[in-house]
Amino acid sequence: MCHAPIVIPAIAGARAAQCASTTQAMRTVAASIAARRPDVLVIISPHAPRHPQHWGIADGAALHGDFSRFGQPGVSVDLPGAPAASAKLTEAAQRRGLGTWSPEADAHRALDHGTAVPLHFVAEAGYAGPTLLVCLPYPGSDTEERFGEAITEASGDERWAVLASGDMSHRLQEGAPAGFDPRAREFDAGFVKSLEGGDLRLACSPPPELQELAAEDVVDSTRVAAAASGYLQRGMRVVHYEGPFGVGYCEAILHDHEAPGTQDAQDAQDAQREGADGSVERGKRALLAVAREAVDAQTRRANYVAPTLPPPLADSCGVFVTLRESSGALRGCIGHMQAQHATLAAEVADCARSAASSDPRFPPVSIEELPQLSIEISLLAAPERVHDLSTLDARRYGVLVSHGGRRGVLLPDIQGVDTVEDQLRIAGDKGGLPRDEPWAVHRFEVEKLAER
Repeated sequence: MCHAPIVIPAIAGARAAQCASTTQAMRTVAASIAARRPDVLVIISPHAPRHPQHWGIADGAALHGDFSRFGQPGVSVDLPGAPAASAKLTEAAQRRGLGTWSPEADAHRALDHGTAVPLHFVAEAGYAGPTLLVCLPYPGSDTEERFGEAITEASGDERWAVLASGDMSHRLQEGAPAGFDPRAREFDAGFVKSLEGGDLRLACSPPPELQELAAEDVVDSTRVAAAASGYLQRGMRVVHYEGPFGVGYCEAILHDHEAPGTQDAQDAQDAQREGADGSVERGKRALLAVAREAVDAQTRRANYVAPTLPPPLADSCGVFVTLRESSGALRGCIGHMQAQHATLAAEVADCARSAASSDPRFPPVSIEELPQLSIEISLLAAPERVHDLSTLDARRYGVLVSHGGRRGVLLPDIQGVDTVEDQLRIAGDKGGLPRDEPWAVHRFEVEKLAER
């Protein structure tokens, strides 16, 4: 993930539209992390404090950062630290002959922007678990691969996610932060092409002269993340690349062990280890991440395969996905009263894609507007026939009305729909039901999930 503060809309202000695609790509990668429910998130930042030879491994109980330096002190990120993971990683690194130090021993400073920007999006996506900050040594140590292997060893039987923070060339155009070099785009193009071709080693080994002139800070952190996965490229994809302000921003998923075609027995272990309540809550956040990833893929005309979620969220049911603008106005809503897919995640993904592209009341959602949209998921209980309208409640129950081959559906607890009469009328109008003939009425309860 890139780490330019301007990709956070509250900081960008009027310039947010110029990097809206990067903002959405950051959210896509963050949602993927949150959906995988890692036990520990390791973030490698090139802007965290550095030692000439040693690797910094934060051991504090909490991580905090805000964006006061960028005019937005109210925008902040707070996540728990990972002291236990820090101790394990320190031991694994030292066994490989790598020197280590603790950034907390130096100063209780706020997070650098290389850490705070990616973590802002990850926390926004719903991740709130242990987070371990790693600080690179000075450039040229040539120890990134060994440290990545130390991460693999330290993770043991746990699920660790590794997030490489880095911006690409800082010399893409006149007025860029590090000046302009006409060859700088060659570095970015080669890096992205290597990722798209599935070659992590090539991406992490650019020609030294080209790397130097590019004025980049992405290679070392990426090399650590790539080595942590053994340079495997399962599920690897470039989500987005652009350089709107003279600096290259690339967001990519380097390795996903839950990519289509793989088995994930770990989900069942997670459920047993966390208990039912914890597993369900994390599963709900994962469903929202699935919906956002599916909408993002739809706006980019890309394929998307939903991940497998653990019980009880594996079994499918009726689903509606609702998209809303930042004002709360409806932007799309499509659903199925009964499951049409074998898994709930696939059901959510299908409805999310349709809400973004096939609601006849709205034009398709564009990738530029997606960062401003919020997503709601409604999980439907089985409908039950109603013979007494007094048993309806517009806040508690949705309604399904039908006559002949026509039917209309309305979810419960909709702003402005305060009475059962209003609810039935709107549902009937949506289905084009005749008002002068009797309808069959069913009610159903809904569990609603919504992004924060």
